[in-house]
Amino acid sequence: MPKASSPKILSLFLLDEIKEILYFPVWWYSTGLLKVLKGSWGFVKDFEETLAFWIWVKNLFVPMFGQRDIAGRLISIGLRLFQIFWKSIVLLIIIGLAFSFIIFWLVLPLAILYQIFINL
Repeated sequence: MPKASSPKILSLFLLDEIKEILYFPVWWYSTGLLKVLKGSWGFVKDFEETLAFWIWVKNLFVPMFGQRDIAGRLISIGLRLFQIFWKSIVLLIIIGLAFSFIIFWLVLPLAILYQIFINL
């Protein structure tokens, strides 16, 4: 069985590490960005399901508690509009946070490179 020499192993190791360093920006802006986009979409979708926003919108004109008289319908619509208003504000905040994270993901390597170059 042939033995590999230490310099050969070290050169292969260094070559592999250099490849990884050069591939990192490609991964960051392709596969990594795709994972962040999917994760952000999943986060917003899960939060929307938690808030049940579209269920409230879908049932806006359905009377609550079976109250089919005019007062029951007006109270139902008023209460649901109030809920939809606040849930939409919360959902917009969550969408803004997800969008901020995506922007942060895109800008972070550039900001790090900028800081490295101005401090050399």
